[in-house]
Amino acid sequence: MDIIIYIVLIGLAAGIVKGASGFGSSLVAIPLLSLLYTSTEPRTMMITANVLLNVLLIYENRTYFKKSTIIKIIPLTLAGIVFTALGLYVSEQISPQIVKYIIGVLIFFAIFNKVFTFNIHIKDSILNRIIFGSFSGIGNGIASVDGPPVVLYLQGIEAKKQEFKGTLATHFLVMGIIATIMLAGSNSYTPELWGQIGILVGGLVVGLIIGMLVSKRLNEQKFEKVVLFILIGLGISMFL
Repeated sequence: MDIIIYIVLIGLAAGIVKGASGFGSSLVAIPLLSLLYTSTEPRTMMITANVLLNVLLIYENRTYFKKSTIIKIIPLTLAGIVFTALGLYVSEQISPQIVKYIIGVLIFFAIFNKVFTFNIHIKDSILNRIIFGSFSGIGNGIASVDGPPVVLYLQGIEAKKQEFKGTLATHFLVMGIIATIMLAGSNSYTPELWGQIGILVGGLVVGLIIGMLVSKRLNEQKFEKVVLFILIGLGISMFL
């Protein structure tokens, strides 16, 4: 019974973060789930659960999706898919912790740029979408850290709240579906794990709803502050 309560509470916390900001659920939940599980089970649980969460986030931001915006997202996500394979190869050559340090430095650079107004902006172009999508894929393949590069890109182009959350949800959904198929092919799922994923999803969905309700009460300025606060937490977590 205790482990069920812990899983629900972890899901609740991770869901609130994702609902409010559009990202960060895995980076909140995986370290906590690792206290209860060994091996790759926490990663498998969050990859699978996040597929449903991202569907819900896309529905919340459905008015953002038009033909032009979908076309904009395609290069970002395709690059992420392709370069995940490169990340898997690189993971065999270097320590995942080194990649986390690099990502942590980039996150703090984005934080300092925002706080101290260095006025370093990223041009919203197909090339930049491919570049940041590629880094997302590499991070995903090496250490399951695909979110920060896309978050940095969206901050750099000064994306508004709906574009920010809609783009992240779409990118993560496609990446998650492909990862889930790969996990199923490698026999990563067991009946017991499916049951625990179901418990986790329950906590995540409740947390997500709470986070989305909080997000609706935030104007653009307050939303940016929430994202900044979460980025600080994620940046610190990269060095732990």
